[in-house]
Amino acid sequence: MNSSTPSQNKNLHLGLLFHLANQFKDQLIGHYFSGSGITAPQFKVLINIFKGNTSPAEICKSLQMDTGAMSRMVERMVKSELIERHPNPQDKRQVILALTDKGQTLCNTFQNEALTTILAELTARLTPDESRQLQELLIKMLPDEFTAPHR
Repeated sequence: MNSSTPSQNKNLHLGLLFHLANQFKDQLIGHYFSGSGITAPQFKVLINIFKGNTSPAEICKSLQMDTGAMSRMVERMVKSELIERHPNPQDKRQVILALTDKGQTLCNTFQNEALTTILAELTARLTPDESRQLQELLIKMLPDEFTAPHR
């Protein structure tokens, strides 16, 4: 971790800071789940399914991922027994993704344990008041559909 003080970093562009914060978050997720054999991008797919996005197209849109990369990731996750593919009863050309018991367990662990640990590490250098202010500012910045409760 960089030991520079915030005053030395005032010239960092806000866009770069968002990017770096997202990278740090992904690094923490990857580290937390490294023993489970899944990557941060795979975990993001799991959480999308957990929250109700069962279509690969919905997940691609949510994660801004191309369809080819999604197809390869889904294949690896099916082989790892994290998710299952089922034919869509409305359109046999499409599939519906579902969590396996193993995938469900990882998502439950995240909801119950990992989220707290990862957020604590992500905000470790902030005071409780600064964390609250950051949360309020991010909610204010984001469109309502991004901050609405998930399914």
